Amino acid sequence: MKVIQFGYDSDNLGYLIHDGGEAIAIDPGDPGFVLDYIRKEGLRLKEIRNTHSHFDHTSGNRVMADKTGAPIVDSTNFLPFSFGEEVIEVIPTPGHTRDSVCFQGGGWIITGDTLFIANVGNCLPGLVRDFRGSLTKLLELPEKTVIYPGHDYTERSILRAREIEPDNADITRFWTEYNPPPIASTIGDEKRINPYLRTDELAVITYLDEKGQPTATRFERFKSFLAVN
Repeated sequence: MKVIQFGYDSDNLGYLIHDGGEAIAIDPGDPGFVLDYIRKEGLRLKEIRNTHSHFDHTSGNRVMADKTGAPIVDSTNFLPFSFGEEVIEVIPTPGHTRDSVCFQGGGWIITGDTLFIANVGNCLPGLVRDFRGSLTKLLELPEKTVIYPGHDYTERSILRAREIEPDNADITRFWTEYNPPPIASTIGDEKRINPYLRTDELAVITYLDEKGQPTATRFERFKSFLAVN
């Protein structure tokens, strides 16, 4: 199975997964790129899916559906589905939106606006605890799982992570080795470089203390980090 990444607008990322002549579009915000690829490769679009309902991710749905006849699958459909020789898991990850999901295949996961490289999506008020649970769920995946995010905020996110943890050699290693395309990292990378996932580390706690934020519990530290970033 191939995972093809398409960049559009200033930093959005959409995807096409395909196997055996069939394809599924995920977040085809700019349908032109996706349709061109489908025609070039002689693929049949089976479905259109989204990681969440924000317009920058769904704006190409109707054009894709009209041009190909493929159905748009509601983003609140959390059932796993067979595609090619794999079963794709749909993982509910509320936080950025109530309907946020991630799509997990064999060795990879498309995370939408839940998890970026060295960053996470904005969190809806009232869903902070849900969001922390969503990210914790993703961190339970194998470390070699490749993460394909919904936006490319990589450079500025790495710079901020380095400011917060200047002695973190893993951040330097990641940035030195980073060589897109595709714009991607792994679960193991994120555990080691993403400050939103490292709020129990002393450097992050010190950063929060200096900003006068509560740091007594794990949840307070996560909530505090969201509040100041």
